[in-house]
Amino acid sequence: MSAERPAGESALVSVIVPCYQAENVILGAVRSILAQTHRRLEVFVVDDGSTDGTRAQLETIDDPRVTVLHQSNAGAASARNSALPRCTGKYVAFLDADDRWFPEKLAAEVAVLEAQADPVGIAYSWFYAVDDRGRLLNGSAPVDLTGHVFDDLIAMEPFLIPSVTLFHRAIFERVGVFDIDHYHEDYEFALRAGRLFPVYPTRRRLVVYRQSMQGKCRKILSDYPAAYREEMSIVDSIAPLVSVAQLKVLRSNQVRSLFYRFLMYGFGGSARTLLPELDTHDLSGKKGILARLYVRFGINVLPPIRTLIQTFNRFALQFFWERSLRRKGIRLLYE
Repeated sequence: MSAERPAGESALVSVIVPCYQAENVILGAVRSILAQTHRRLEVFVVDDGSTDGTRAQLETIDDPRVTVLHQSNAGAASARNSALPRCTGKYVAFLDADDRWFPEKLAAEVAVLEAQADPVGIAYSWFYAVDDRGRLLNGSAPVDLTGHVFDDLIAMEPFLIPSVTLFHRAIFERVGVFDIDHYHEDYEFALRAGRLFPVYPTRRRLVVYRQSMQGKCRKILSDYPAAYREEMSIVDSIAPLVSVAQLKVLRSNQVRSLFYRFLMYGFGGSARTLLPELDTHDLSGKKGILARLYVRFGINVLPPIRTLIQTFNRFALQFFWERSLRRKGIRLLYE
């Protein structure tokens, strides 16, 4: 008689990794997938028209579970979509090329879904955010939402980002794929999926998420019309699917989120342009208090406060967090 498989181990997980100009980071991402304690994997790495040494790096991968695909440059959404029809796993996960997984990430998320009476849902983990050099910036907020939580999803900052989630494959059959016409295509997809399917947390930090100063979410902030248009495109996309009251909440959240980002990255003029559409009563919590200083007095203290907190994390929390992780055999710093 064959040995009994651990719970959840029989589930095949399909992993999709879109990459573009990723010669310095792609192998680290793939290694973190192949090091998963959940061994039943099929991995699709999609080279989205890279012109650097990404292809050469991918040619060094020697693992039968990995398939490398190539396409002309069309963006991360297109790259993910091109691999989805090839996925045969019960579950589908995504890892951006500059992010990393801790070894237990997939096992923990599979276990969470397999523990449900109906595993057709979305599992998610928390993350450590690092900068381009792998230095700790912060830890994600410990979101603990469970079940059908769409009303929460449209009222708060996104937490179902690709690298921290695991989807049952049936979800894509129901809601479709990533919309390539959206700049924030991952958030738009998360809203469509979260409207119909439950979410379940692992309640563990299992992902290293890189917040690059050159990332697309930051780049668009320098262009107010483009940044505003993309936020409202999410509202327009979701509008036919929700009630009038839900649409109002979503639109308010998009405006507030964009306002915060303008302030945090030093685009005070753009933040002020957005004021007529902002409900200042929605500015709650510590960040909201600092934002109200700008609304009332024109003083933007968010960038220096943010820098101060990140500096504290690098020199204090990083020492303790990494020390704890090293005892578990995990390195937080980038490779």
